[in-house]
Amino acid sequence: MISFGKILFFPILFLLSLIYRILFFLDRSFKKKRTLPSSITISVGNFSVGGTGKTPFTLHLAKLLHSNFPNIPIVILSRGYGSSGKGTRRVTENSSATEIGDEPLLLKKNLPFAEVYVGSNRYDSYLQFRSENKIPTDQKVFTLLDDGFQHHALNRDLDLVLLDCTKLSKMEFVLPLGLLRESYSSVSRANFLIASKFSEEWEDLLSKWIQKYRPSQTLKFKFSPQKLVPLSSEASEVSVKDLLGKSVFSFAGLGNPDSFYSSLKDQNPSELKTKSYPDHYSYTKEDLVHISEKSSDQDYIICTEKDGVKIASLIEMDKNFSKWFYLRLETVLENESELVNSVRSFI
Repeated sequence: MISFGKILFFPILFLLSLIYRILFFLDRSFKKKRTLPSSITISVGNFSVGGTGKTPFTLHLAKLLHSNFPNIPIVILSRGYGSSGKGTRRVTENSSATEIGDEPLLLKKNLPFAEVYVGSNRYDSYLQFRSENKIPTDQKVFTLLDDGFQHHALNRDLDLVLLDCTKLSKMEFVLPLGLLRESYSSVSRANFLIASKFSEEWEDLLSKWIQKYRPSQTLKFKFSPQKLVPLSSEASEVSVKDLLGKSVFSFAGLGNPDSFYSSLKDQNPSELKTKSYPDHYSYTKEDLVHISEKSSDQDYIICTEKDGVKIASLIEMDKNFSKWFYLRLETVLENESELVNSVRSFI
């Protein structure tokens, strides 16, 4: 659906969209690609700007690789979108989300067995990773290119691209008319289409999409709420079932928060209030005060895990935040053995 403003300026936006597509094509066609030495390189990306479930999928993929190939090191290379730091930075569990970005910090906190590096030049980040971790020259590693589908500077062994199933009924346009970085026909470059946020209600629309664009292979990726994790050390974990009949205030800084709100609504709270912030939003203490004031009568205040990693440092030991939680999701990738077998062919 195009907004009134975009309809009004359609001729200009259409021209800009055309220029964007030409420049994108030229960059992809003529940029000299480099190969990461001794690396099994897997790109994880999407068609659109934000909100497809890329970070939960990257977490799932890293755990899948580690469980099947425990002796092969894993590194995730990210640009650290929205971060303030410069150069290549190694992410630790104590890193600042402001300096390295919320998604890299979330990845590291959940993947103690993997390394995460942030930097605009991913080739240099990779070399720094090998140097700092003293990895032998002939030792292969798994390199996951976070948000890498449109990254043209590096060769990759596998390309995985996510499709947000909750948006299949909407007509999408390429930037700046819409939110697509490139058209859906670019799925022809991918080894696997990951049908993200899948549920049975999207089956027919997904089938029609697959018939139209014909991806090489499709895997369905599902989310389900698992538990509520406290942001304050003064509280304990809570089952999502405890939301039944309770009042909830939820907020999110996501590109597409609708599925997050829906997952809470599915728990049948007596009341669900929501507030959305821009993607990668940097929260302040004033924001937390404002949220507390708006939700003073609510039983629970719930955010996403990505928001939680940024807010936790502002809360620390404050007992006034005992009803603040983030939602932990369980993820399921159907027929994931097909992906494991594809990876195995490069080992």
